[in-house]
Amino acid sequence: MPLINFPLLHRLVTELDLLGDGPESARRREDLHYTLCVATGVREPEQAISRARALLAARARTSMAAA
Repeated sequence: MPLINFPLLHRLVTELDLLGDGPESARRREDLHYTLCVATGVREPEQAISRARALLAARARTSMAAA
């Protein structure tokens, strides 16, 4: 079972959501996609983003249920 760094996933997804469309943003988006792929173990960026969102949502549901 892979180790999941939830704070890192949250930071990466949040930064990706807030990223603009400028030329500097394109390079940063590539970096974020790469890091999300590595963190989730998925090769395709869109799948990695979906996986990260699903992991974060599952974590939030688990946290709410435990409270």
